[in-house]
Amino acid sequence: MIRLLQPAETNLKKRLIKPPKNYLRDSGILHALLDIEQYDSLLSNPIAGASWEGFVIENIITE
Repeated sequence: MIRLLQPAETNLKKRLIKPPKNYLRDSGILHALLDIEQYDSLLSNPIAGASWEGFVIENIITE
């Protein structure tokens, strides 16, 4: 349900300091939880960028 993505830093110190990112694997669930039903509502929501990022990451990893 949630994907934990570790930082992709080449510097070991930075990799240890930066926290991992959490992504909800299904953007549809995220939109339902936030009551986003229309495309325009998604675009005006501050979560739109993170939603798109999670969608892209999930598709890249599952391909």
